Amino acid sequence: MYFLYMTAAHPHEPRDDVEVSVTDARAKLPELIDTEIRDGGVVYLTRYGRRVGAVVPAEVAERFERWEDAYWSHRAAEVLERDEPTVSWEQAVAELEEGDAGTGARGR
Repeated sequence: MYFLYMTAAHPHEPRDDVEVSVTDARAKLPELIDTEIRDGGVVYLTRYGRRVGAVVPAEVAERFERWEDAYWSHRAAEVLERDEPTVSWEQAVAELEEGDAGTGARGR
């Protein structure tokens, strides 16, 4: 997905990945926003050398949200078009909460 949204954000500007530890990012956040992020870059946040998050330009996050909304709207329309059974959000949450905590398994 990274390639997809970064290509859409800057189709002709390949960028080097920037990785910063969470600790360093706390101290450097204003600088990172004024340089890397403002210029369309992505800053990956790391903890113990492993990527745990990313800071992206607002327009990239907003575009991603629009794509996600469009995807789920399309999926919902397909279900309604096939006249498949549906449940309310409240019922779905209640069924999930019946299951074992954290496993997603439904109570028997």
